[in-house]
Amino acid sequence: MKEIVLITGGGRGIGAATARLAAARGYAVAINYKSNAEAAAKVVNEIEVGGGRATAIPGDMAQEADIDQMFKALDRFGPLRHLVYSS
Repeated sequence: MKEIVLITGGGRGIGAATARLAAARGYAVAINYKSNAEAAAKVVNEIEVGGGRATAIPGDMAQEADIDQMFKALDRFGPLRHLVYSS
């Protein structure tokens, strides 16, 4: 099983670059986004086309309920091993 990395703000900028790099290094990548589902989906697609495993999970990291839902959504991937906070 691949190790899982969660990258908040992973749909754009440094977060997206980190997601691509992590996938290239063999990690399963969970990309959290607050409002730009299209950008997050694009990064997920790029990772999957390259043979990686990725998912996009919506949520505002300033909202406790969103954080809880994000971690529940990660359960299907397996245990989270790494977290990258990118805003």
